[in-house]
Amino acid sequence: MKKRFLERENDTDGGGIREYNERLILHSIRQHEEIPSADLVRETGLSVQSVSRIAKRLIDLGLIEKRDRRRVKGKVGQPSVPLALKAEGAYSIGVKIGRKSLDIVAIDFEGNVIKLIEHCYDYPTPERVLPKINTGIDDIVSEFTPAQRSRIVGIGVVAPYGLGERSGEMKSPPGLAESWSTTDVRGAIENTYDYPIWFEHDAKAACLADMLLHRPALRPRTYAYIFVGVIIGGGIVIDGTLSHGPHGYAGAIGPMPVPRELDPKPSSGKLIVAPLLRVASRYVLNEMLAKAGHDPEAVLLIDIPPDGFEIPEGARVIIDDWVERAGSAIAIAIVSAVSTLDFEAIVIDGGLPEPVLTQLVARVAEEMDQQDFTGLMRPELLRGDLGNRARAMGGALLPLYSKFAPERELLFNQPTT
Repeated sequence: MKKRFLERENDTDGGGIREYNERLILHSIRQHEEIPSADLVRETGLSVQSVSRIAKRLIDLGLIEKRDRRRVKGKVGQPSVPLALKAEGAYSIGVKIGRKSLDIVAIDFEGNVIKLIEHCYDYPTPERVLPKINTGIDDIVSEFTPAQRSRIVGIGVVAPYGLGERSGEMKSPPGLAESWSTTDVRGAIENTYDYPIWFEHDAKAACLADMLLHRPALRPRTYAYIFVGVIIGGGIVIDGTLSHGPHGYAGAIGPMPVPRELDPKPSSGKLIVAPLLRVASRYVLNEMLAKAGHDPEAVLLIDIPPDGFEIPEGARVIIDDWVERAGSAIAIAIVSAVSTLDFEAIVIDGGLPEPVLTQLVARVAEEMDQQDFTGLMRPELLRGDLGNRARAMGGALLPLYSKFAPERELLFNQPTT
């Protein structure tokens, strides 16, 4: 069988400790973009000899490179030689199967987007989506050189849990969820491409992208991530690691209860609360705009630069109403979240035009000023900057994270003798 890129032989590669140390150095370099060996020694706790030996191996593998010497202000002696990830050292492909769109993206080892393919639809069916996935991957791979193809680490596929569910909110036909539950997505891709495949929830993948693509100065080690997509969702980072929880639902903020009066279409009944997703999801804003005679996709154009974004007459009051409701609901959910786990920050991103997302984050901040944080530490509120591409980017980062992020389990994964 053909050996895949970076596939290890335990009897020659020194076991889990060596691999963990290599990943530790790669992860540190990714966090800092570039870093001298002396700083790697201090940050990783490894010896000078170990860092030197591992760096040489990673350079030989084509995963990192030396950058030009630079003198650090205030320091004497020879200028330091920073190490950096080599963009062409590895490649990965991400597939995001969304409730309203399909994205296929290829990235290099630094996380730069090489190519992005997008498809929109009213609702996803396996018959419509799977052929487009394979065609999109084929288009991407066909543009790679043989050397680049040999360095493709894998494919990350991300989608909401229960894809096809919530037919009432999504206006999708009955039976769609059952169609997806009986569809072998992995098999459909593996039948065409001999690459390892990873699966993850789409909002958690977006959280992973946010975590990996921001340096430590921009993100704390423990924070909650909220993604305002068609259905609002999220993820949790604890001590610099994406958390899943025992059932994979860590950060699933959508069902969190908020006051019922914030729901623009409150259901009948005696409940005094409504799920956050019925207030702060993109589909709610879409419905409000459509009810007033506006085309949501025409009003909420995502790829328009902020200085060129204009809201049609009559739509502004609707967007403002939704922002008021969603901002209040998210602020309440944040208090509930920090009452459970001591988050240092809350990051809010989403599939919204940048000016609308900025307005929403500002409204959440105003509402947080009105909340009682007595007995709690109020978290810092940050606006994400990956936007609609965060989920597909997270999908593409899944193979890289799995292959190159330090995992403590590797320390105990020693080859048997």
